[in-house]
Amino acid sequence: MNRYSRRQYLQGLFATSMLLTFCDRRFAGKEPVLQAGNATRWHLGVGADPAQLIGEIKANPAVRELVQAWSPDFLTGWLNCVNGKQGDLSFWRIWHRQGLLSAWFSAGYSLQVITWEDDTKLPTGDYHISQQYLEDLEELAGYIRKANPKGRQTYWTLATEFSYWRVPADTYNAQTEKYYQKLMQNLLQARAIIKRQLPSAWVAPSWGGWIVTFDFPNKGSGRSMIPPFAQMMQQMDGVAFQSMRPRPAGEFNPEIQRPDPGNPEQIRQCCEIFSKYRKSLMVSHYEPSIKEFHPNGGRADTVTRDFAIMAQPSWVKTVSDMGLDKFSLMHYGLYKNNPYNALDAAKTFKGVIQEGEWALG
Repeated sequence: MNRYSRRQYLQGLFATSMLLTFCDRRFAGKEPVLQAGNATRWHLGVGADPAQLIGEIKANPAVRELVQAWSPDFLTGWLNCVNGKQGDLSFWRIWHRQGLLSAWFSAGYSLQVITWEDDTKLPTGDYHISQQYLEDLEELAGYIRKANPKGRQTYWTLATEFSYWRVPADTYNAQTEKYYQKLMQNLLQARAIIKRQLPSAWVAPSWGGWIVTFDFPNKGSGRSMIPPFAQMMQQMDGVAFQSMRPRPAGEFNPEIQRPDPGNPEQIRQCCEIFSKYRKSLMVSHYEPSIKEFHPNGGRADTVTRDFAIMAQPSWVKTVSDMGLDKFSLMHYGLYKNNPYNALDAAKTFKGVIQEGEWALG
């Protein structure tokens, strides 16, 4: 109930709005670079398969164009658990053996690691509270340390969407407390393991952004689920959250029987809530996902409308002042060939945060 990630979406096509007038020609004529993004206050990433992304750059002009436009600082890969017991390190091991991790760092990119557990059936397994999870992270951190001799900062967003993993979902109560206490302990141990090998790593839990959009205090659900995690979050390097609402702001959402607030507003609310615990925030994976097409598709028209809002200097300043400075696109495929001007919109957003005028507002 009241959950918006990769599962409970109704497909709806809605005519896209154009970018705000001030965005149209603001950065025309500026040449993007193919190498990793220049140092800025914000750090941008793209996923979800670094090897496929880099491999497509030369062969596919549409992919080359999107990498030039977004100019990511880091590439995003996932450590997923689909059986409740074991994480899938197979891709990471291949990338390590083939020297791809080293090649990406040599090209100027850093890496983001997202860990996730299959939640098709609830409750999920116990992977994220297991010793195996810690051993997997230690192995992966070792690969990245060897590939990253200069000690470039990496990003670790752990247990993404974990609030949904118990029954009842999105709730901290007597029924779920035991699991979440173990999860918090394991995430703190995970941070210590990662930091031993990668001292500059930024390590954070990753909430489902929908958690801030409702509240049932008597049940410990929604926003009322968050305070029990306070001490854990304060011991992390920051707090991360995803945002994957499929509908643009204002489109009617039959699940909540009112206009949808949209991703920009959800992100702003997340910043408002989580900045109370750590003022270092990250959108761990952004995508207006549609259940029927995930993970290979979503609503590009929503992307365009989202970025039209998020490119406004007032929005950027508001969330930046609360600590948001890291933002990752979940799947690059949604931007290929610029559907609904989605890539143009993302590029405009990139230009606004890079130019820095928002900080003067």
